[in-house]
Amino acid sequence: MSDAGKLFTGVLMFIGGSPGSTAGGLKTTTFAVLVIYTFSGMRGTDAMHAFGRRVKDTLLRKAIIIFFLNLTLTILGTLTLCAAEGLSVTDCLFETTSAIGTVGMSTGITENLHLTSKIVIILLMYCGRVGSVSFAAALLEKKIKPAITYPTEDITVG
Repeated sequence: MSDAGKLFTGVLMFIGGSPGSTAGGLKTTTFAVLVIYTFSGMRGTDAMHAFGRRVKDTLLRKAIIIFFLNLTLTILGTLTLCAAEGLSVTDCLFETTSAIGTVGMSTGITENLHLTSKIVIILLMYCGRVGSVSFAAALLEKKIKPAITYPTEDITVG
């Protein structure tokens, strides 16, 4: 597989499957919320709309948290494998996205990894399947609002 093919497959593995399935990763609905928000922002609308429905703002917050949690785990896992094994970034990225997406695909480097790297892959598989689901469930809990609210500030972004 070419490096471009590995990257494209890695992106699909990172997004993962649909909720309720045994697939790990980000989940297709989480990715859809991020895409809907992006297009809403490009249109200049305040609310997220898709298919004649409005998407709750709380879902956007959860989607961003889950996205950055999975992205951070993937990047840290890739950096750890690269540092410990001295392999190419594309192979290490493919392995980590496969692990966090619980896909089971490999470039063939898994069997030759050192113990530390194998533990990283195992932890990524666990976080990809159980960790994200548990984290999302924790976000669904009713949170107590703080007694203090800080003033807002307008900053330049972009």
